[in-house]
Amino acid sequence: MEISLTKMSPNGQIVIPANVRKIAGLGANSQFLVFNQDGNILLKQVRRESLQKDMELIERLQLSENQVKYGKVTKANSKMSGKEIDDLLMN
Repeated sequence: MEISLTKMSPNGQIVIPANVRKIAGLGANSQFLVFNQDGNILLKQVRRESLQKDMELIERLQLSENQVKYGKVTKANSKMSGKEIDDLLMN
């Protein structure tokens, strides 16, 4: 994981440091989804080949957050596969 410090300009622009852009393969026209979760900002690079999976993940995260908010609890075995856990949580 690459970590760098940056700051926001008066116009709301944020520079992604060159070393991070290089490692991530970002170019001038790279696009991002921008998430705000209680003031924590997350950028997720949009790539054509993974956009559908990204959108499904967002929907699943929102569903999970609502389930937690309303007290739905499910126990999973740590030896279960990711798919088995997803199936358990989505039912």
